[in-house]
Amino acid sequence: MKKMYLISFLVLSFSLFSQLDSLKKHPHFKKHLTWSDTFFGSEDMYQVCYPKDHRSMFYFIIIFSITTVVFGLLIIYIKHHSNKRLKEKNEIIAEQNKDLIDSINYSQRIQQAILPDKKTEEIVLQNGFALYKPKHIVSGDFYWLHKCDDMLFFAVIDCTGHGVPGALLTMLAYNAINKAVIEKEIMDPTAILDSMNTDIKQALKQNKDNPIQDSMEVGIVSLNAKTNELKFAGANMSLTYVQNNELKIANAGKCSVGSVQEGDIVLPTTHTLKFNKEDSFYLYSDGYADQFGGPKGKKYKYKQLEELLLLNHTKSSQEQKEILNSSIENWKGNLEQVDDITIVGYTIV
Repeated sequence: MKKMYLISFLVLSFSLFSQLDSLKKHPHFKKHLTWSDTFFGSEDMYQVCYPKDHRSMFYFIIIFSITTVVFGLLIIYIKHHSNKRLKEKNEIIAEQNKDLIDSINYSQRIQQAILPDKKTEEIVLQNGFALYKPKHIVSGDFYWLHKCDDMLFFAVIDCTGHGVPGALLTMLAYNAINKAVIEKEIMDPTAILDSMNTDIKQALKQNKDNPIQDSMEVGIVSLNAKTNELKFAGANMSLTYVQNNELKIANAGKCSVGSVQEGDIVLPTTHTLKFNKEDSFYLYSDGYADQFGGPKGKKYKYKQLEELLLLNHTKSSQEQKEILNSSIENWKGNLEQVDDITIVGYTIV
């Protein structure tokens, strides 16, 4: 707006000086021209066309000024009206966002209820830890713990997606694993996965006519607290363990719990392992290894995670958890967390 008025002022100034310069050269130049001379004077009175030209110039000034003012007022009105409408829309969006965030925050409270409570963690994870870092307020990951007589159960479940869609699937997974272990009293990890798979498919109505592709990766460990015999089965989630300062992998089956898959699905193998004191095992989702960061913005990768676990497996559970947390935070830096992160670790004592 200021630029418009400045240009108008320069144009008028140039016109005035041009007219004045030409008049001064005329032999009958009159220094002072009254208002009446300008608008009611005759060319014959001065023998030049000065009054007429001067009058045209003033008409131009008045019309141009009125047009500029009207145009400026119109712009101000449009801008004010647009800002008002934008403010109203922003207020509506802000209110909707607030309602949405409030709803998700409340959903977080519900999802927290499916995580092990403090008492369960003190019993089952007495010699272990759980690092749980959702990408958003709610998570598509969760970990599950259970004790039945001398048997300790550990599970990490990574559902398709993250945020609200993933969180909805965690509720189905939680019900499925509770039904398998607590209601049906299934002890074998492979049989637990099979039971979960059946329940998830029924809940999502997964069949050829309704091919919903949502599924979950699951790792399940059952540990006899007296004999230290460990059994493991995984659906696309392997078990990492350390024995005699050597890191080893118990491979998961190439399948998932839920989803419609082509061909015959072979059930995962149940690995039976004998653990000794100071041996450790770890279950984790892919969020840690897939995190971008570092000096080149690349993935953390499983190899680096395995090296970190091996290097620190003799330390206390709390120290291991703090090291894992600080390592991924330093790696991530200012980048966004790409996925939910869950790691459960346990050491035989």
